[in-house]
Amino acid sequence: MRIRSPRQTSLRQRLSIGLGTMLVPFLLLAGGALVSFEGAIDSFEKQENVGLEELFPLARIEGLMLDISGVVNVEDTTSKTVSVAKFEKTAADINYNFKIILTRPSQLPERNESIYRIQEEWNQLEDLGLEIVGSSIQAYKADKNAKISEFQLKLQEILQNVQELNYRLIAFQNTENLRQAQLVRGRVRLLVAIIFLLALTIAVICAYALSRSILVPLYRLQEGVKHLADGNLKYRIKLKTQDEFSRLANTFNAMAGSLEQSQTDLERLATLDGLTEVYNRREFNRWLSVEFERSRRDEHPVSLIMVDLDHFKQLNDTYGHQAGDEALCCVAQLLRKEVRPGDIVSRYGGEEFAIILPKSSVEDSVAVAHRIRREIAIQPIRISSEDRIHLTASLGLATFPSDVQSEEALLRKADQALFQAKKLGRNRVCLATEVSRSSPG
Repeated sequence: MRIRSPRQTSLRQRLSIGLGTMLVPFLLLAGGALVSFEGAIDSFEKQENVGLEELFPLARIEGLMLDISGVVNVEDTTSKTVSVAKFEKTAADINYNFKIILTRPSQLPERNESIYRIQEEWNQLEDLGLEIVGSSIQAYKADKNAKISEFQLKLQEILQNVQELNYRLIAFQNTENLRQAQLVRGRVRLLVAIIFLLALTIAVICAYALSRSILVPLYRLQEGVKHLADGNLKYRIKLKTQDEFSRLANTFNAMAGSLEQSQTDLERLATLDGLTEVYNRREFNRWLSVEFERSRRDEHPVSLIMVDLDHFKQLNDTYGHQAGDEALCCVAQLLRKEVRPGDIVSRYGGEEFAIILPKSSVEDSVAVAHRIRREIAIQPIRISSEDRIHLTASLGLATFPSDVQSEEALLRKADQALFQAKKLGRNRVCLATEVSRSSPG
């Protein structure tokens, strides 16, 4: 009768081949390991769920505050009634998310104190925002700019406080995960010690064969826990055996995959626009600083294209905001298709997009801008299963170092060029140099 290789037999079969006296301790080992790892998985999942319940409302508040910044900065062509309604709706969503956070328990003692402080600052800012969006066009020219600047400054301080609280919650959650991982590692080491002491009481030959078939997978499981404790969520345990340890390894791998996906989702929330799946305003600002510094250090040009969809409010009024969202998604996909792999497409706000083109000269950037304008104009935008529409866009372009000498000037000049393109009739590309020529003096 041919006996199968230990790699092809289960733990129970391998123990049956050995001494019967080893059956009980090894079964206890397998059961203890199973209970330990299942308990570890439950504790990790519970800790992760608690963390997500705190982090997601915070991320939602941060996103809503960025949205309300765009409402306060809306141009005079937008209906005051629409701006007030949008501001009130967004403010109500922010207040609702504050209530959600405060009703949920937290293991971080100072969390509620920070939330109350942020909420108090927001309540003061909300009144100022309502005053801004409800003011008349005449008031806009006389006093509104100062109030908007005050609003944006205070809003930025609140966003910094939200981010700092978010970082503290993440750090606290990571500390808890590390503590859980250390507990699991201690249990595994205890089980290894038990099996080692039991094996010494058995004959040397049986002890060697059986200990090797058990300690190797245990060592790999322990290594997996250590990698997890060190923050390496990509590590996976690979076992060639088809036994209980293999199932434990699969469970561990599933747990690590879940934690890695949760981390990816959080990073995605922090960097991408939720509607268009391109970079959000905050990530755009970060990339602009990075590419500008790299351009200045390596002495190569970098260009910035601002894209604004023409008559977008009319599209929303005619077909509804859902159709407007579909149009924004289609335009975002078109922009990513028309630029190079290394170019950075972001949603700057509302119907406005920004494209950073590293190592792109003025001539190359102009060609890209004209191609984008042409493709937006000729490509039908699908807003429903039956309806197709055509949109146009106005584009402003500025390049460092030929047009400007600073990061702030690059953004300002591109925005001025965009305004000039809209002023000259829309559906066109305007360069920073053209703005300079058209400016008096």
